[in-house]
Amino acid sequence: MTTTPLAHRRATESGAALVELVVTLPVLVALLVGTADFARVFYTSIELQNAARAGAQYGASNLGASADAAGMQSIAISSVNISGVTVPTAGRVCQCAMADGSFPDTVLCSTPSATACPSPKFRVITVTVTARATYSMFARYPGIPRTLTIDRSSVMRVTE
Repeated sequence: MTTTPLAHRRATESGAALVELVVTLPVLVALLVGTADFARVFYTSIELQNAARAGAQYGASNLGASADAAGMQSIAISSVNISGVTVPTAGRVCQCAMADGSFPDTVLCSTPSATACPSPKFRVITVTVTARATYSMFARYPGIPRTLTIDRSSVMRVTE
């Protein structure tokens, strides 16, 4: 029975390991880049939600701030640390609400609360802020567009 020398066996095994590395490395790199891309998408989404929430919190703080659409947009844009954020929607809606939670009427916000909604209805004012950003992927993925437009909205009730 003949045995192969130990040095020859190690050289053969290291060659096999190199072939395995060459075969699996592209898959591992693609997995790493894909994970980083989708992590950035989720981070952008969270930042946009925080921006919309900050703008809505400013608008919901009092009746005067609810009419300040430019202020809500400015607060939303300045509250995040990503670039390219826009706020296409910032405004308020005044509705008459019933005790059962339905909103049968939309009224003018300039109408005083006492006359806007006759009893048993009461006026509810809400602000809505939408933040938007366009995200570009690092790499191309089959079935997924290269750029994504991400929108996040926040709605809050105004404290009267």
